Amino acid sequence: MRAVLNFIEGFKSTGKAAQMVAFLFIINFIFSLALSIPIYHSLKESIGNSQVGEKMAKGFDYLWWEEFRDESQGLEKTFTPSIIGKGAILNNLEALVQMRFLEAPAAVLVAGLLYIVLHVFLAGGILSIFHREAPKFTMKGFFQGAGAYFFRFLLLMLLSWVFFIAIGVFLNRGFDSILDNFSRNSISEVPPFYLALFFSVIIFFFLLFIQMVFDYARIKTVVEERRNILKSALEALGFVFRHLGSTLGLFYLIFMINIAVAVIYILIKELIPQSAFLGILAAFILQQIFIFTVIWVRCWLYSAQMKLYRYWR
Repeated sequence: MRAVLNFIEGFKSTGKAAQMVAFLFIINFIFSLALSIPIYHSLKESIGNSQVGEKMAKGFDYLWWEEFRDESQGLEKTFTPSIIGKGAILNNLEALVQMRFLEAPAAVLVAGLLYIVLHVFLAGGILSIFHREAPKFTMKGFFQGAGAYFFRFLLLMLLSWVFFIAIGVFLNRGFDSILDNFSRNSISEVPPFYLALFFSVIIFFFLLFIQMVFDYARIKTVVEERRNILKSALEALGFVFRHLGSTLGLFYLIFMINIAVAVIYILIKELIPQSAFLGILAAFILQQIFIFTVIWVRCWLYSAQMKLYRYWR
């Protein structure tokens, strides 16, 4: 019941800070645009005025892509068939669970690291706004909070990575060993597939659990002005276990919102023909609405978790 109440209260608080969500969306758009420029120039140079452009408008040209992939050096390597439609979301989930993002090209890792550091900086501003009794977005208040908590949040992020990588690698190795033995004795590929899916769900659950614990560590840092990040993380873990039903219930209520948003986005985008300018424009606008909604839901989670923590504190 407490999770549902904070779920509703968090939504209301996020609505009061809608300007902040719009501001975060603009920052995300500018960052994405900066990354897309070199990819755009590489694609333009590769495709040019050839017939590849016409083929790509009707369907993905795999022969051209294989040649483009072999010649790519930096961020261009991220341009793959899997970025189209639902493939991008599923591919990112698989890379996270299997820890394959560590195998990405150096340019991709650097861009990803910059994005994460930017997110850490912005998280301080978001939580400082939601810490107020009546959340109201101001540029001054936002950046004061972002700057004040940046270093502590950065250390918390590094600490969380230790757990992410340790659990991900440990569980993947153990599950891979079990799966290999099971696959050798299986007469069909179906049972190993479902077993692998089950193992992936377990790993994903633990990764989300770690994220949730460190969300409360950040909240504790803001609410109580903590400077000892290790103590904050341990006490956040204790808080989660003391109120396991409320913390998990709230987290997965909003997580289900994320899933619903992603499914709706995929289904609608699949219906839009992207062989003409209007179709491409419609798909682009839909994608930006999706990103805006994802940012809104993330702020909603922070707001609801803040209210839950202050209630049980």
